[in-house]
Amino acid sequence: MPATRWHAPCSLVDIDRERPLEPTPELLLRYTRPGPRYTSYPTAPAWQADFPESGWTEGLRQLEGPVSVYVHVPFCEEQCSYCACNMVVARRREAGTRYLNALEKQVRALPLSAEQLDVDRLHLGGGTPTWLDPEELERLFDILALRFRTLPDARVSVEADPAVTRVEHLEALARRGARRLSLGVQSFDEVVLTAVNRPQRYEDIRGMVDEARWLGFERLNLDLMYGLPHQTPERFAGTLAKALSLRPDRFAVFGYAHVPWIKSHQKKLDVAGLPGPAARANMYLQARATLLGAGYEAVGIDHFALPDDPLAAARRAGTLGRDFMGYTTRAGGAMIGLGMSAISDLGDRYVQQQAKLSRWWKAAEEGAPLVEKGALLTPEDQLRRAVITGLMCNLRLPYAPIERQFGVDFKRHFKEELDGLSDMEDAGLVERGDDWLAITDSGQLFVRNAAMRFDAYLKGRGEKPRFSQTV
Repeated sequence: MPATRWHAPCSLVDIDRERPLEPTPELLLRYTRPGPRYTSYPTAPAWQADFPESGWTEGLRQLEGPVSVYVHVPFCEEQCSYCACNMVVARRREAGTRYLNALEKQVRALPLSAEQLDVDRLHLGGGTPTWLDPEELERLFDILALRFRTLPDARVSVEADPAVTRVEHLEALARRGARRLSLGVQSFDEVVLTAVNRPQRYEDIRGMVDEARWLGFERLNLDLMYGLPHQTPERFAGTLAKALSLRPDRFAVFGYAHVPWIKSHQKKLDVAGLPGPAARANMYLQARATLLGAGYEAVGIDHFALPDDPLAAARRAGTLGRDFMGYTTRAGGAMIGLGMSAISDLGDRYVQQQAKLSRWWKAAEEGAPLVEKGALLTPEDQLRRAVITGLMCNLRLPYAPIERQFGVDFKRHFKEELDGLSDMEDAGLVERGDDWLAITDSGQLFVRNAAMRFDAYLKGRGEKPRFSQTV
């Protein structure tokens, strides 16, 4: 039988906040610490390094469509200094042919429950998918069609680096049904862009956006980043103004994750130029106030969308989900990840493929096991995932849906965790009713801290930090 799917609890009230709230230095000092972003629970550091290949194949066999498919294209032409993605700098074009050949072999061998599985969401990420030539991009769609049937109303999206994406890329993607484009802009400020080794021009991005819309791309997302070297409120205001002039449907506003113990290339950054916790928090609040003032709605902790965007509609309906691609319009759906380092969420298990390209290539080409690590979720894991996801998506958690789904008395089961939130409650960051828990206006910057109180895998961990700062 297919694994039981979980669903984030619906919100009880409208959670839009129209006014940013200044965090005090005391709160920042107390709650700024390394913490997960909770695109999964349990988080990746808790997964098994010896997860069996059979756990992957059994999970695939039990799936029934429609499913989401994520394809990881790891290549980039240059290394951006801020990047924390699984990517490879590749300048030899034959790398693309070899990668697609190996991917085709993997796709043909997938032990799916049907010759073709229905897909209602397809996303190409990276790296930079548009590192591939337009012809290679079209071949990638042909490879996927061997085992997957993209539904007529499927949401097909692709990430694109403005520096390498040409009109021919957009034309190829449009021919294959892509209607959503995500541009990793990060900043429009020349000083900041130079500091992170990302050359790009606003005029070029403006032209790309216009071309994409002319070709029929219906939704545009811009990624912006705060906390980068030499960012100031004035410079960030300039980036926000230029970004708003493009009028995207959606913004993702991320804090720069400084994790040089994981991504050694980040050591090249001017650490002295990195904004501190207070400056980072204020830039987030600056972005929030600017985007709300421009008519966008807040979605979760770091997304903003126009009112007619499906993500905003899902937030209002209480059907917002969260997975390895961030916030989504579908809570609890299975996702199959393909390619180097790609992660699959198969309901009761997570599985990640080899994260080093040389090992992934060798395994895919030889038909050998591709799994690097994974996790089979216990009933307790699934319960805590629903709690954490409910907080991260809706900022308000009614107990009744959790109790009905998992057969627990919420306050009794989580007595230690709820008692452990007393400091955040005293600080005005969370509120508790008799049958609900909520993040307050002041607490929105610290929602990851609240979610961490329900993370059983963080207790007693005395190792060096694996996560970015929560603020």
